[in-house]
Amino acid sequence: MQNDIFNLQILPVDEILPHEEFDVNRALPLIEQLKKEKVLVNPVLVASLDDGKYLQLDGMNRLSAFKMMGMKSVLTQIIDYNSQDEVELASWVHLFDADKDKFIKFVKDIPGVYLEQGGSDRVGNRYLKEEGTARLCTIVCKEGDVKLVVTSGDLFEKIEKLNKIVSFYSDRITRDVLPRFSRMEQLKLLFSEHPQKNILMVFPTFTRHQIIKVVAQKKLIPAGISRHLFNRRCLNVRVPLSLFDEKKSIEEQNKMLEEFTLNRSYRVYEEPTVYFE
Repeated sequence: MQNDIFNLQILPVDEILPHEEFDVNRALPLIEQLKKEKVLVNPVLVASLDDGKYLQLDGMNRLSAFKMMGMKSVLTQIIDYNSQDEVELASWVHLFDADKDKFIKFVKDIPGVYLEQGGSDRVGNRYLKEEGTARLCTIVCKEGDVKLVVTSGDLFEKIEKLNKIVSFYSDRITRDVLPRFSRMEQLKLLFSEHPQKNILMVFPTFTRHQIIKVVAQKKLIPAGISRHLFNRRCLNVRVPLSLFDEKKSIEEQNKMLEEFTLNRSYRVYEEPTVYFE
């Protein structure tokens, strides 16, 4: 279903190229939910590539759940990745609980990585420098200690090191957004919202060009780092799993999707909203 507001299409899962790892702790419960409810609530968000393939932008765990269930197609919302109006790029932060000294040693022992002492004034999100020596990410401990993780190398070597760092706690990732003003008071407030967590990881924001390069080289960014912000994102579509019938062609599935959505009403929110609960 395509109109002037959005483009919903069912695509083969094999034509969607992921740019990030999936979080097994999110994907497995999602499989159980899909089996129970027999509907896909929200589409996977993708962008078309020049070779006819599609780049996964958001919904990696939904895509992975479908693959793990043996599904051959999935509902997507196709986004114009070149449009500044349709999508913005940002990054998530990770919070987790661990022995601080063991984690610091783990990071320091990664070849080519060293730590610099930092302060809250240096915690903010940054772009990742593709070549040469630069900050890779930032470690913030609950008691206020800040460490800057510095390394050299090209884009793919730096992503490999990011994957190594995240592997230390990949089974217990909690995602959140860095406060707009990363003063220590705001960082302490963030920790207070996650009282069981004692370490915060702040990651770089990847550019469109970098994400496309990653996919072209068949590399993957760690789960839950890249964050795409979409204008007019389709939510609560609730497509029955019966639409993804592998006995039917993609064209037939999309015709069924068209019929399913034809009489569905929807509302478009033009502005960001602050909603008090």
